[in-house]
Amino acid sequence: MAQPLEGIRVLDLTRFISGPHCCMLLADMGAEVIRVERPGGEDDRLVGPFTPNGESMLVLICGRNKRGITLNLRHEEGKAVFRRLVKASDILVENFAPGYMDSLGLGYEALRSENPRLIYAGISAFGATGPYRDYGGFDAMAQALSGMMHLTGFPGDPPVKAGLPVIDYGTGVYTALGILLALRHRDRTGEGQLVDTSLLDTAVSYLETVPAEYRVLGTARPQTGNRRPFTAPTDNYRAKDGYVAVGIATDAAWRRLARLVGRPELAEGPRFATNEGRARNQQYLNLVVAGWVAERTVKEVVDALREARLPVAPVQTVTEMMVDPQIIAREMIVELDHPNTGPVPMPGIPIKLSATPGAIRRPAPQVGQDNAQVYETLLGLSSQELARLKAQGVI
Repeated sequence: MAQPLEGIRVLDLTRFISGPHCCMLLADMGAEVIRVERPGGEDDRLVGPFTPNGESMLVLICGRNKRGITLNLRHEEGKAVFRRLVKASDILVENFAPGYMDSLGLGYEALRSENPRLIYAGISAFGATGPYRDYGGFDAMAQALSGMMHLTGFPGDPPVKAGLPVIDYGTGVYTALGILLALRHRDRTGEGQLVDTSLLDTAVSYLETVPAEYRVLGTARPQTGNRRPFTAPTDNYRAKDGYVAVGIATDAAWRRLARLVGRPELAEGPRFATNEGRARNQQYLNLVVAGWVAERTVKEVVDALREARLPVAPVQTVTEMMVDPQIIAREMIVELDHPNTGPVPMPGIPIKLSATPGAIRRPAPQVGQDNAQVYETLLGLSSQELARLKAQGVI
């Protein structure tokens, strides 16, 4: 079955999370993604957690479906080889500091003259323009600078980041979307373009109504823990044997929950009938719901709320998530066999396409694993030429 990005070739010059995740998404949907590493491998191969034989799990997951080559972009002959690869490719993705590729003579303006159809995606911490463009940073810096850390955690606690690098992954998704939009433009005009994304821009885009609350209402949203400031009751509640997450966002849902917990009178009157009233009085409502939940098991609470068509979920551990029947049914945890490590569990493909579904076809490559295949097939280099380039530190 054909995949949506078959016939599209991507040069992946990225490391760590945002860029590799972007290119993994493209590879899952059929693009031919060639990871270009410096000879010896990139630094993300030294980042744990590691398998028992020393493989970076991050690379094993984000490297799936990709081919792998090595190339020294600081070497003049390496630059010449790279330009030939660019001519044979559709997309380039890099997450070096802004200006680094330009310093090598391999930035967007230089490469577009080699391939006007090239879509060049640059990912950075703070963007390719602006006073912070030259500063480096990771997910945590974007969460900090955007104000997101001051919104996360419980009232009175120090600012805290999200439990996972959600900004890294979100930037990977935004970059993949930008690339697809640029491909659509190229389909119409034949021209490539520059796609500029950053961790900071992603983090700010996640702030929903927070900037408007500040400018229009004159309020700065505080930390709220697991509660929501404008809909209630919404929180995690402790049952006899664990926690459940409950989220009530409509008046109708609140009326059903009030009946379920044996307090139907709380659905009437200005204090509780509307979200605005419930948000002002959520401390009291939380005590009511918490008292009802505390007398029951997680399963009893979840079953009762689902029967009443109310949003609820058990707060699961990773162990419980791995065997959850819904996650299994959606194929969201899959195993991919790797020749050096054996089966590697990893997240599946979250986008389900009915006619052109994605697929996980091959494990992550070792450093330079596909040098011969890629250089011989795409550039026509002989084995003797490859041996010379390797001896000279070019590949």
